[in-house]
Amino acid sequence: MEPVVIFGIQFTLSLLAYALIAAWYAVPRLSRLPRDLALMPLLWIHAFRIVGGTILAPGAVDAAVPLDFRTMVGYGDLTTALLALLALIALRTRFSGAIALVWLCVGVGMIDTINAIVQSVRYNVFTYSLGVNWVIVTAYVPALLVSSALILWVLISPNRTPKAS
Repeated sequence: MEPVVIFGIQFTLSLLAYALIAAWYAVPRLSRLPRDLALMPLLWIHAFRIVGGTILAPGAVDAAVPLDFRTMVGYGDLTTALLALLALIALRTRFSGAIALVWLCVGVGMIDTINAIVQSVRYNVFTYSLGVNWVIVTAYVPALLVSSALILWVLISPNRTPKAS
């Protein structure tokens, strides 16, 4: 089986699994929380995008993987992780610009993720040895996409006050 087909199957099944977790467990619980509290667990998922920086480490992937691709993916993930941590600190300290930081984080993160997916096809990276990065892309990136969608849902949902239990 072609590597891109294996990737497609794994990515799609992971995305489906995370979407079901979101629909069945996360959304019902997050919908009862105020906006700031609902955003925090979703941002933690992005704080660990530091693992995407693994692609920058020598020997982590086949040396034939284009340097432009590795640099774009690695630094994009590290930047988004930093923004997620800043947004978490801002939310926790009730900084007045916290929601703007969340918007910046999710915006940069979504652009980075979509661009990385597009460029991985462009550079045909699935034909190279990706080491642990294969697992990151097939198991973690779908979680990032679902959590980004949930962050957007929380940000644009009206009336984010706690519901009576």
